[in-house]
Amino acid sequence: MAFGPGAKRLVLFVAAMLAARPGLSQQASLEEKWRALFAQTSPAAAEEHIDAVLAACGDSPAALRKLFACDSAYPQLGGGLHRRATTVVDGETRYDVEYVVRVPGGYSPVRSCALLLAAHGQGGSGASITAMMQRGLGAEVEKYIIVAPTLPGPRRYAGAAYQEQAYLKPLAWARLNLNVDDDRIYVSGHSLGGHCTWHLATMFPHLFAAAVPMAGVPLFEGSPYTSNSYLENLANLPVWAIWGELDQKGPGTLSNVHFCRMAAERLRQLGNSKFEGTELPGVGHAGWWPKPEAYARYLTSHKRLAAPEKLVHFFHRARHGRAYYVEAIRLARDELDFSRRPQPKLRVQPGESLAEAAIRTGKQVYDKSLFKIWADLDKGANAMSIRASGVSAVRVYATEGMFDLSRPVTLRFAGRSWTGGISASARCMLTHYAATRDATAVICNEVDVDSAGKVLVRFGPSGGGETAE
Repeated sequence: MAFGPGAKRLVLFVAAMLAARPGLSQQASLEEKWRALFAQTSPAAAEEHIDAVLAACGDSPAALRKLFACDSAYPQLGGGLHRRATTVVDGETRYDVEYVVRVPGGYSPVRSCALLLAAHGQGGSGASITAMMQRGLGAEVEKYIIVAPTLPGPRRYAGAAYQEQAYLKPLAWARLNLNVDDDRIYVSGHSLGGHCTWHLATMFPHLFAAAVPMAGVPLFEGSPYTSNSYLENLANLPVWAIWGELDQKGPGTLSNVHFCRMAAERLRQLGNSKFEGTELPGVGHAGWWPKPEAYARYLTSHKRLAAPEKLVHFFHRARHGRAYYVEAIRLARDELDFSRRPQPKLRVQPGESLAEAAIRTGKQVYDKSLFKIWADLDKGANAMSIRASGVSAVRVYATEGMFDLSRPVTLRFAGRSWTGGISASARCMLTHYAATRDATAVICNEVDVDSAGKVLVRFGPSGGGETAE
């Protein structure tokens, strides 16, 4: 017997309700409350609706896991192009952001779908890069949701907060309103969009499965001095950078090809096995697109690594302080003022141009003010060790599968060690799910640890603040 999409959704929800709590009327009530929660503009802020779902499922983490796994309470969007708009704020300035969402023809809310966040070039738009991605992916495009914002403001990518949010806010909308496979979110773009791709992948690697910047370079606040300052962050994210051998402005100037080569060399020095750099001989700023089958094959071959055993994260801004399952929640010093450019004495090394010497020397100045986080996860010992520079307190997101929560967990930070119980909290799980709809990196609890030895398990009976030994 064949089921239509509506019947499939009903079967999935009834199965989840039966697993959660017996009784048909209770199941109908839970489904109603679940759909009411995700009908809100901001589900994570809808506390009354969260309370109602938790009450209906008996505050049970196991019941919530089943609901996450079969969630189909999404709007029914037809295949094709959908144009949307949002607003982002940077200080006192507001920017209107238009973006395109391309939904595959066979999309259904009962099946998750990969997503490609696409970034356009300097003269382009969300619509133009969507068309490019359609051609680039070929027939495989029907396996992807494409989200393509048009960058507001000046067409110069500088890693500003509003530029980041112009991409991240539409991505967040798509994750909440479409059944996205959160383990298969990719970011890619060309030229200006290639700069953006490098930036988003480096500062927010926990969001993506892979990144493909084309004819673009690592570009951040403080560039060119910071161009290679954060590449350690890419140790767990596959990146395929593509650029042309002739992508340069003229003799004696540092252009795209030089910055791409410098980034590739730096990643090689770091021993990054997840980076692939392709320099196309005889190609300038155009002609950068790989063969469709190669592009689609690269994306398909990668899935997100939600909880790497080792991570490194360097940053200058508090908004970049999230490192997968660890986040800086208190800094030990002020953020860097990028408006004050370094003016160090230059010492040109053999074989080095004046411009290269200026970048190397400026990088040394800026790197002294980097905030740094290192984390090592030892699943066998049920422990995590965290080191930091310039960070006085961190939050650990206990993602499902990281620890055995039936045993004591050990956290080490700033030379101190704490061992205690961390329970899975239904409220924590649902609060995070309501914000991201991420069904695979489920956050069971949060633990705050500071350099003075104070530890706070934020959800559940073991919360309330404990002092490390």
